[in-house]
Amino acid sequence: MAKKLRYGLIGCGGCGLGKHLESYSRYLDDVEIVALCDIIPEKAESVAKLFDNAHTFTDYKKMLKKMSLDVVSVATPNYLHAPIAIAALQAGVHVHSEKPIAINAEQAQAMVDAKNASGKKLMVGLNNRYSESSIFAKRYVDEGHLGDIYLARCGWRRRRGIPGKGGWFTQKAQSGGGPLIDLGVHFFDLTMFLMGFPAPQTVSAATFSHFINLEPTVPAELVEGTTNTGDADGICDVEDLATGFVKLGNGAAISFEFSWASNVEKEFTYLELMGTKGGLTMHDGVLRIMSETAGSLIDILPQVKNTTAWGENETKHFIRCIKEDLTPMSPPEEAVTMMRIIDAAYASSESGREVVL
Repeated sequence: MAKKLRYGLIGCGGCGLGKHLESYSRYLDDVEIVALCDIIPEKAESVAKLFDNAHTFTDYKKMLKKMSLDVVSVATPNYLHAPIAIAALQAGVHVHSEKPIAINAEQAQAMVDAKNASGKKLMVGLNNRYSESSIFAKRYVDEGHLGDIYLARCGWRRRRGIPGKGGWFTQKAQSGGGPLIDLGVHFFDLTMFLMGFPAPQTVSAATFSHFINLEPTVPAELVEGTTNTGDADGICDVEDLATGFVKLGNGAAISFEFSWASNVEKEFTYLELMGTKGGLTMHDGVLRIMSETAGSLIDILPQVKNTTAWGENETKHFIRCIKEDLTPMSPPEEAVTMMRIIDAAYASSESGREVVL
């Protein structure tokens, strides 16, 4: 029997338990869950009982030193992704880091540098790349059915869905920003991924903060990655809506809009690609292809459904990458480019000018 990968989870919050631990525990023929770490000891201890060999820690450095791990998930607040991932890589451990890779491009690049120096693998948890719909769309685009993609639109608009006031989500020093860095890395990244990740050229953006100080009105379980709690007198210095336009080096362009709160009819996610041979949309996860054949316009509805659990395909892929020495489908180098766009968008909003990359 092949050696099992010794796995540790750093960050036992909603994403750590609901996505990472849940998905890794589906592959116990390949993985042995041996370590759980959280600064609140009860969080780790409550789930450690489910795994015979699991040890609990409140300090990730002690965990890395003591447990001889093969792979860890980093599912902590954003500002901790870089220091924890770098420490794990330097300890000779593969890293599955939750999105966004870091709070800015500089930290993201430091993670890539640590990965290159260690010879270990670093994968970013961009679960939308791994859905059945996205895998189909990527193959369809790569086979040339859309022709040259010259324009794209993407976004995630919430009517109300601001994480708890004063929690880490609303503090720029800990989160890196608001919905642009939180929601934007999902569908902006997926758009770039489907387009082949062309190099960005210029970014023009605007951000708004009209709702950020309102009390949360959405149940905690409906707001990804947060318990919707915070300090009523805490810091809220991020945007609640970001919109903008990116020109790419290949001549294409992308417009985007991401909000935690806006006066729209309902929450809505969208991705639209416009090519010279056809178009593709993904509205709330539903695929539609628009094209022309036999002299008529046609719509195609691919019979593709997303049936796997949150993070399951992503985790299965990373396990295979480690065991077979493959390059992850969401490499950190592309995440650095994504963070350069996000950094430029915030800089553009602050300066009121287009930013050249």
